[in-house]
Amino acid sequence: MVTDGLNPVGVLAFVGAVLCGGALAVAYVVALITGRTSLAKAALVVAAVGAGAYALLFGIASVTSRNRVLAPGEEKHICEVDCHLAYSVAGVKTETLPSGAARYTVTVKVRFDEATISPRRPKDASLSPNSRFVALVDAAGNLYPGSTEGLKRRLIPGESYTTDIAFEVPTAAQRVRLILRNDDFETHFIIGHENSFLHGKTTFALGA
Repeated sequence: MVTDGLNPVGVLAFVGAVLCGGALAVAYVVALITGRTSLAKAALVVAAVGAGAYALLFGIASVTSRNRVLAPGEEKHICEVDCHLAYSVAGVKTETLPSGAARYTVTVKVRFDEATISPRRPKDASLSPNSRFVALVDAAGNLYPGSTEGLKRRLIPGESYTTDIAFEVPTAAQRVRLILRNDDFETHFIIGHENSFLHGKTTFALGA
């Protein structure tokens, strides 16, 4: 299964790092105010060690990852902590516009993978996706964003649908691929997430 890298362990590590960092910052300020310099120094040391450990794990996860390009029909699972929405390219149409640009209409299939839900989750409980980012990217790295309105539909486990997303791309663009990913800001700081710095990305090919 190809996922975006979000998992409960990574989320807990991020939340723990934020909470511990906040607690240590408060302890440092209180120690300074009360004149307890030894406690202030200890808080700084613990914070530095914790930040270093997190940064090390973050870096290892990023540099050992790799880019993937999925063929049409292959799924990428975007995780919502305890369940997954699977995305794939179901079809592509192209046409030349009067302006000379090319319009790509990409049909995306969205599926709520019932095999990934928690055993405690009701089978009829719907899921509202987190924020999404969708764009085409060419060989030069240029981005051509599209609308995410069609990706906001709520789903219940096992349900699926298709939606068309239109993009305008210069006709000179080469090796165009689809980017479809989570767009939540905090994912950039979660260990192992594809949005994190230097981490490999998963994109979709638009043809054979």
